[in-house]
Amino acid sequence: MSSVDDASDGEEYGEAEINHRGRLTIPKELRDDLQLGAGATFTVVRDGTDIRLVRQLPELETLSSGKSRDEWEAAEAFRDAGEATFGGR
Repeated sequence: MSSVDDASDGEEYGEAEINHRGRLTIPKELRDDLQLGAGATFTVVRDGTDIRLVRQLPELETLSSGKSRDEWEAAEAFRDAGEATFGGR
């Protein structure tokens, strides 16, 4: 089995079929390689007669508080970083 880092673009993982409910199952090997689990979300893009699934990555959180980037105000984050680095000088 390959890993995400050594898999080449365009590598084939087999076939998938849309079921009667319109669902498509991504082959297990690809799900494992890309560490896709339940709840992974994608943007569906039409590319001519092809379909591309573009994975949506979860928003990152800061380690210090668990707040998302959008929850921080720029001045506060910059001030906190300066105090942590320079000891409030």
